[in-house]
Amino acid sequence: MTPGNGDQPIRALIDQEDQPSPDFMAKVRRRIYRRTTASQFASYSWHLPKVILVELARLIGYFVNVFGTNKEPKS
Repeated sequence: MTPGNGDQPIRALIDQEDQPSPDFMAKVRRRIYRRTTASQFASYSWHLPKVILVELARLIGYFVNVFGTNKEPKS
């Protein structure tokens, strides 16, 4: 192979090419799906506590607003 001619295969290796087994792509897809699922689970487990804390703060703020400011002065 000459420099600058990267799209031409090496002729001596062309006959050495083997086709993958039929279930190879299925195995690759399962591995990809498994890693994607693990990645999404890790992402959700990282963001979920933040979301819960924000919603809890909003709920506490709502209760303080509703029950804390409407008191009548004592006479």
